[in-house]
Amino acid sequence: YRQELLGQENPEEYKYFELYFSNKDYRPYFIKHKKNIIGFALVNRYSVTEKGLFSIAEFYIEKKYRNRGLGRVAAYQVFDLFHGKWEIRELQSNKKAQIFWRNVIQEYTDGNFSEIHLDNESWSGPVQVFINC
Repeated sequence: YRQELLGQENPEEYKYFELYFSNKDYRPYFIKHKKNIIGFALVNRYSVTEKGLFSIAEFYIEKKYRNRGLGRVAAYQVFDLFHGKWEIRELQSNKKAQIFWRNVIQEYTDGNFSEIHLDNESWSGPVQVFINC
């Protein structure tokens, strides 16, 4: 995942990994299809627009399972686990993720979300915010 995302042969280890197994505000989920693990979602309460929002920090579907609607279904399931205000962020350079999340959030919220573009010390790129309660 990190090799694909960062385009590096040997990327550094994900520095927040241990938090997902030791802190109640960090939740890891495997994404499965027909008993196979095809990806993962990392959910936390770190947000850059306001404190305490739910956030998908990392989301990944293996390439061979993409464009089948599996990522959309997984995202909906993750959203449904936590009711409240959400923030989804994409790297400025990750245009495919931007398209994916805009489409997923548009469908999930029936268009009831906002998007801003940040370029500061906290984040550089698009941020979508919505409420699902």
